[in-house]
Amino acid sequence: MDKLFPKYIILLIVLLVAKHSISQSSITFDAGQVFSTYKFIDAQGLQEKNFTDNITGCFSLGYQFTTQTGLFIRSNIGMRKAGASNEYDGIPVSWNLQYADADVGVGYILNKWRLKPYVYAAPYFGYLLKANQTIGSNTYDILKNKSVKTSDYGVFLSPGLKITLSNYISCYVEYKYILGLNNTETSPDQKSYNRGFSFNLGVAVSIIRYNYVTVK
Repeated sequence: MDKLFPKYIILLIVLLVAKHSISQSSITFDAGQVFSTYKFIDAQGLQEKNFTDNITGCFSLGYQFTTQTGLFIRSNIGMRKAGASNEYDGIPVSWNLQYADADVGVGYILNKWRLKPYVYAAPYFGYLLKANQTIGSNTYDILKNKSVKTSDYGVFLSPGLKITLSNYISCYVEYKYILGLNNTETSPDQKSYNRGFSFNLGVAVSIIRYNYVTVK
């Protein structure tokens, strides 16, 4: 993760030196459907590929700062459900987890038309709030018995389309790829990484527009 920060610092500097541009701040809210799964590697080093996606949900509240050049910074806090399902010896097994997420990243939007395509990338940190494993008809609290780590981190990659409704209100649709980079297993012999994607619908409300001029 440390290697990512110099790149983000450079992008932030580029954003902050934009001269004589009209900048905009807005509050965002979105919710969507998550298709979550795992990248799981067992004690023999073999990757399990028979997981079935869990179809769950997510939502987030954010703040976005956008310049006329198209560069923007966005920060979000939200909730996300994760997990997957599988079958062993004819017995269904499922994992259901819930994370509180926070992310700060940068993006670029083609800010010329009413329909505005954009891309956004951000490192994220997730804190595990709930975690259950269901085997057949029995459910176990794997957070309580410490079978899974309480933290997760990774990267969100999000192309989207923003639709301007007025000078102050926009809506957007966004695809979010979830790339977990932290091994969430507490067992030293296994590795498990959160994977998935979501389709989100959101609204952005502008709170201020102003001329932004920097000093050399």
